[in-house]
Amino acid sequence: MSSISKPRSIARCSSPKSGSPAKVSEKFMAKFNWKSLSLLAAVVVAGAIILLLGFVSTLGLPLLGWSGLAPLVVLVVLTLISSRFTVPVTSVDGTSQTNKSLADAFIFLAVMMYTMAPASSFGPSVILATIVGFIASASVSGKWSRVFAVGTTIVSTFAASLVYKGLLVTIAGGAVSAGDRGLGLDILLFPLCVFGLVQYALSTFGTIAFASLNSGEAPVVVSKESLIWTLITQVANVTSAALFFSAIHGAGAPFLFVGALIITLVHLLYRFNEKRVSEVTRAQTEKLRYIEEIADLHMNTIESLAIAIDAKDQTTHGHVRRTQIYATEMGRLLKVTESELRALVAGALLHDIGKLAVPEYILNKPGKLTEAEFAKMKIHPTVGGDILKRVNFPYPVEDIVRFHHEKWDGSGYPKGLRAEKIPLVARIISVVDFYDATRCDRPYRKGMKREDSLALLQKMSGTAFDPKVVALFGKHVTEFDALIARDDIQEQVASENLDLLNKSRPDAGLASDILGTPDDSQGFRSITEAQREVFALHEIAQTIGSSLNLQDTVTLVSNKLRAIVPFDTCVIFIVDDRSGKAVAMHVVGDHSDLFRLRRISIGDGITGWVIANSRSMCNSSPELDLVGMADEIARGYRGVLVSPLIREDGAFGAISLYSKGRTSYTTEHVRLLESVSQHAASALNNALTFEKTKESALTDPLTELPNARGFYMMLEQRLAECERLGRESLSVISMDVDDFKAINDRYGHAIGDRLLASIARVIRKELRQMDILSRYAGDEFVAIMPMASQVMAEGIADRITKAVSEHKFSVREGKQVAVGISMGVACFPNNGETTEELLTAAARNMQRDKHSRKNLHNLSTLPTPARIDHYT
Repeated sequence: MSSISKPRSIARCSSPKSGSPAKVSEKFMAKFNWKSLSLLAAVVVAGAIILLLGFVSTLGLPLLGWSGLAPLVVLVVLTLISSRFTVPVTSVDGTSQTNKSLADAFIFLAVMMYTMAPASSFGPSVILATIVGFIASASVSGKWSRVFAVGTTIVSTFAASLVYKGLLVTIAGGAVSAGDRGLGLDILLFPLCVFGLVQYALSTFGTIAFASLNSGEAPVVVSKESLIWTLITQVANVTSAALFFSAIHGAGAPFLFVGALIITLVHLLYRFNEKRVSEVTRAQTEKLRYIEEIADLHMNTIESLAIAIDAKDQTTHGHVRRTQIYATEMGRLLKVTESELRALVAGALLHDIGKLAVPEYILNKPGKLTEAEFAKMKIHPTVGGDILKRVNFPYPVEDIVRFHHEKWDGSGYPKGLRAEKIPLVARIISVVDFYDATRCDRPYRKGMKREDSLALLQKMSGTAFDPKVVALFGKHVTEFDALIARDDIQEQVASENLDLLNKSRPDAGLASDILGTPDDSQGFRSITEAQREVFALHEIAQTIGSSLNLQDTVTLVSNKLRAIVPFDTCVIFIVDDRSGKAVAMHVVGDHSDLFRLRRISIGDGITGWVIANSRSMCNSSPELDLVGMADEIARGYRGVLVSPLIREDGAFGAISLYSKGRTSYTTEHVRLLESVSQHAASALNNALTFEKTKESALTDPLTELPNARGFYMMLEQRLAECERLGRESLSVISMDVDDFKAINDRYGHAIGDRLLASIARVIRKELRQMDILSRYAGDEFVAIMPMASQVMAEGIADRITKAVSEHKFSVREGKQVAVGISMGVACFPNNGETTEELLTAAARNMQRDKHSRKNLHNLSTLPTPARIDHYT
């Protein structure tokens, strides 16, 4: 009859690994606050007691008769069939909070049949309510939410039954039983309506109250439409129950038919309305999506216009993008409204749109402006404001453009506004625009350092700029500059023009017989492709260095590349330093699963040749690069283009493009791929360096075991797990190679390093798979053994000692030595509960073992050199 959805503030928890009562209790308590927990406990306990008493009461009913067990069985079957047809009560955000079922009609009928004499039992109605509660709450996520739903159903039905019986006794007086024909419908109807109202109120608003208490947020607000439909359903259920009761007590089959027809029609009407509302909602969603797309289109248009304006002023490339970052971050810090924040996003791009009215010779003049020229420059805020006034932005973009050159003391232009009469968004743009302008090179001066620019900004605070905005900007400017650096937007911009080398031949030494022919398309097609190329390369340059994660970087490269160079399969190869082969790091397109398995030796195939020679290649047979792949797949590719990824020490990978429909790539395609490869090489090299640095920071390069830093991290993690699992045992074994200095002195450090790596392999074989071995320092190793007792650890330590002492290590051709190793075991929590305590205890026990071994050695007649060279 009623069910509740999972409260919005409750995070879904993963099932605990341990089934301990403490763990279960901890996760249970984390789901509820004390208010919702108290309500849950009260409802569950009350519901259980009522259900138990109701079941006992039902067992006392006779088998036959209108108030017996036989009709109850029929009601149970009908309830099971109809409980699935529900009408939800939803909150305004669309979340389902509870359900009203058509089966409520049979609960009401059971109340009328069994509550009064001769049965005088509330058990049947409670049993039916339990069935409805279980079925209606089946879709509710969370075990305890379903339990609460069932409990609420039972309690609300029982409470409403008491109200019903009390009213009936009051109205009918002593004549509460009228034999087999029951009481008249005129007497039963009013108590039945009250029963339906009480049961609806308790079940519906009880579950909503539970959700509100548990969310810890604002109370859940119920949708008016869902409230109306559930009330209509409840009225229909009451009406149908009354008709069913009349039919049972002699009114005949027509009453039974009408009652069934009422609840069926109400439910069908609800479903029809639900479908209509769904269609309306879908249409509204589509409309909103269309509006958002149009808004995005407008913003993209604005950004394109801003880029065009930015490009016109050759001294301020990238200025609007940096200004946008500064402005939006400042807006968030100053807690501007959502409308003002949107204005800052657009206004930062458009604040200099009025420069369209300023001659280019003034914008790019290599010297200070004359008074006349400066007067011409001063018109750009007014012109820009007039342009945007016609756009009619829904947020104050015009204020930014028109007033961003106003000054705090009123000496600015165009209106001479002062202090807080200047809109806040314009004051923000004024500060960040000035800061970035002073950081950039201009024809008549060099850009300033950050400290100098901030000092000038502070000096003008209170006269030209809002002191509050200046102070906040100075406090957070390093954070803003970090964001700009991450977005690869240069702060210092060179003034000179760059030679685009439009007429130069392609680099990378492509032979003329394999180089594609230039594309001879003319006119607007060339312009379109040039613009597409510029924007695609600009986007790559802006985004490609945004992550140091190697996988993220190769994914970005391949995704952006598709927009400018056609291919069916793109493979990014990176040379593996260990194997010396080019490994397919990332694949996009057809047969990606097969290409991911590619390992190419340097010099083999087209990709191997490109990496070996650091030169691009195209239009050879793709089958040369697909050796080992199935013939039907290799023959499917007709064109190939490969460009190297180059750093200072040569090529470290390649981007390989394979095409099924294109037999040849043009020189434009080669140039574009080389341009992308040039950008990608730097980002990929940085990502590779980062990955190697991260790995080497925790790994010993000699033994490839975790180093001391890695050991500390892993031991801390394992100790924390032991604490969570009820102080589970963990052992640490400290190991030190005996007389290792003598081996270094006699055979050299290179032999000593090789010997240490061999000892590490011997030790590793004796440990369990779950154990962790690390090279702690020099000739010391430490093993972490989770779930190992003192006895187990000592047994493994003895096994390692024996394995190492019996192993013959080669130090030079024809000569082998034997070494010993000292052991010390410490166990958590007996010998310590922290990393330092366990290491100290293990080291102390290891030193004791070493001293005892030395004492035994002193009793031997063999000197140390003889022991080392004992095996030959």
